Amino acid sequence: MTRALLLGFLVLTPLALATVLWFHPAGSTGGDNIYAGVREDVDDWLFVHTGFLLATPLLTLGAYLLLRGLTSTAATVSRVALVFFLCFYTAYEVTVGLGTGVLVDYANGLPPSEQAAVAGAIDHYNHNDVLGDPVSVSLVLGFFGWVVAMLAAAVAFKRAGAGWPVTILVGLSALVAIHPPPVGPVGLVCFAAAAVLIERWRARDARAAPDRPVADVAVAPDAIAT
Repeated sequence: MTRALLLGFLVLTPLALATVLWFHPAGSTGGDNIYAGVREDVDDWLFVHTGFLLATPLLTLGAYLLLRGLTSTAATVSRVALVFFLCFYTAYEVTVGLGTGVLVDYANGLPPSEQAAVAGAIDHYNHNDVLGDPVSVSLVLGFFGWVVAMLAAAVAFKRAGAGWPVTILVGLSALVAIHPPPVGPVGLVCFAAAAVLIERWRARDARAAPDRPVADVAVAPDAIAT
């Protein structure tokens, strides 16, 4: 992957997802009547959560690529946490995101006399302790997987000599775990901005020392401009 393509991937992926998340409906799956909260916006609901599901592995890969060359304990913690995010947040998105949307869309096509029964099933489905909302195993592990990954990455970049702008932007990328707007999109913009600063520094360092492996520059002190 050329440097330009890599930078494009690291920037365009989070920005595209940020755009998709602005269509996230205000309806919440945390209330007592989930069907009522989603039924009027089910098309937007399905669109957003399909986009988030497709973007989850790409976002995980982007975060992993940002960490290339970093060998500290914090960087290792970040990489391990990304695995938890990928596995468990994906499970959560499939269940609460797409699963709920599919059931709500089905209920919308039923006669009013039958919708109440399906609405009750949707509530039960969403409050499952393993895969549901607002508190479940998949959500907690996936949510904190991303938060820990980004906070540990911020520590890793700071210890590698990164300036405070990069450290803060990477840390703020943890906001992506709260994906509805405006919080999720803000976190994604911070991720994209951090990627630009990091990759610009890597390009400058590579030009200054062409024989030096690209991976080594990530651990060079005082490398990223403040």
